[in-house]
Amino acid sequence: MRKKVSHKPNVKKSDLETNKKEKKQEISRAYPRSYRLDNEIMQLLKKKLEEINEKSPKKITEARLIKALILLSHEIDNDKILKAIKEVW
Repeated sequence: MRKKVSHKPNVKKSDLETNKKEKKQEISRAYPRSYRLDNEIMQLLKKKLEEINEKSPKKITEARLIKALILLSHEIDNDKILKAIKEVW
């Protein structure tokens, strides 16, 4: 019986290739989250999504709208946000 000899070549990736792969992983890393939204909040989100899609040349998804709203939250006064939180509690 013959022994199988496996030779794996020792190929080292250049630093440039490794850096490209690391950068790509950093960029594409997503953090999936799940949230429960009641019917009233979901209807408000859908209404706003419809309004945005009427004006947008490309279709906007719920996820993209939520991301945009999160970005806009930095421009809103924290007291207004706290007031809204009390309303949905």
